[in-house]
Amino acid sequence: MRFINIETKFGDTIAINTKMITKIEHNLDAVYIFLCGAAAIATKFTDIDHAVDYIQRAPSISLSEVA
Repeated sequence: MRFINIETKFGDTIAINTKMITKIEHNLDAVYIFLCGAAAIATKFTDIDHAVDYIQRAPSISLSEVA
């Protein structure tokens, strides 16, 4: 499992398991990351390319940082 931090559109920081991402979609108001079995996450990304690049390069976090 690889967890990374994502900043939401509303300023919260959440940790997501990158293997659970099912799709990334750009709507009028935000770029959304969809996770398997969860609601979509509205992010601060400006386009899909930036979101994918960040997900690939983001440093992994340990589970102790999440708890």
